[in-house]
Amino acid sequence: MKRPQLLPKVADLSVHGAGLRQIGRALAIPHATVALHLARAGRHCLLFHRRLLRSLPLTEPLVVDGFETFEFSQYFPFHLNLAAGAHSWFLYHFTDSPLRRKGRMRPAQKRRRAELEATLGRPDPKAVETGIVELLLPLLPLVPTPPAPPCLVVHSDDHPAYPRALRRLHALSACPQIDHRITSSLVRRTQSNPLFPVNLADLLLRHCSANHRRETIAFSKRRQAALERLAVFTVWRNCIKWKREQKRGETAAMELGLLDRRWAWREVFRRRLFPRREELPDPWWSYYWRQVKTPALEKQTDHALGYAF
Repeated sequence: MKRPQLLPKVADLSVHGAGLRQIGRALAIPHATVALHLARAGRHCLLFHRRLLRSLPLTEPLVVDGFETFEFSQYFPFHLNLAAGAHSWFLYHFTDSPLRRKGRMRPAQKRRRAELEATLGRPDPKAVETGIVELLLPLLPLVPTPPAPPCLVVHSDDHPAYPRALRRLHALSACPQIDHRITSSLVRRTQSNPLFPVNLADLLLRHCSANHRRETIAFSKRRQAALERLAVFTVWRNCIKWKREQKRGETAAMELGLLDRRWAWREVFRRRLFPRREELPDPWWSYYWRQVKTPALEKQTDHALGYAF
């Protein structure tokens, strides 16, 4: 905290493919200090993003998908559920869903999975369904109502949990009409694919975040830390990174009219924000206070400070 100039640098390096120790070596600080700064940057970015959406009408279709990664070890996979704008490519919201390890496993790996589940419990089989409900629920009030009946177009792949989640949303009295359009996950991931905006977000997450790369030792040890880094990534993708690198001129937030120019990290962190003034949705409230726990770890701290107002 005595070196406030570190916060923008840590946030910037975190979305340029550097792990905690690499950032620490670049800035000549311990990797534990990098982790603390990233946690602080993530909390601020949660509040900054919600303030950005405060008065935004949701007039474009949404594209939703689950980005699969893991925490602690490959026995603890989880989904990062993303909602992106079909035209602006703006990342509107994200949630998380713990998963059970699947795929091809050796007999010893199956025994190890059974041992862990007997000790720590098995993830909720409806976690993805619940995660999609939590993903779309805070966005429903943004759908404009007059003069026509409100309607929200949602594009997704053929994951079986998505129709179940939308049926749960339809049961709510305040839910607008939802037009669910399904595209097979086997369709080529070109720009003509209706799922391209969220596929591009997945690609950028793999490319720009060291903790989500394949075969890496920089993977997230705690899901809470992964969510904080995702909040930093979301603000960078929407407000700092050009929408198209080869046709620079506007960011995703500029296309929606939320900002009039491309921002820099020092502007994002210029003003202090408080959680009880930004109306965080329920999952993000847990993210802010660091209440997402990794089952395999015993010692995990919450964020408990007295100046939250």
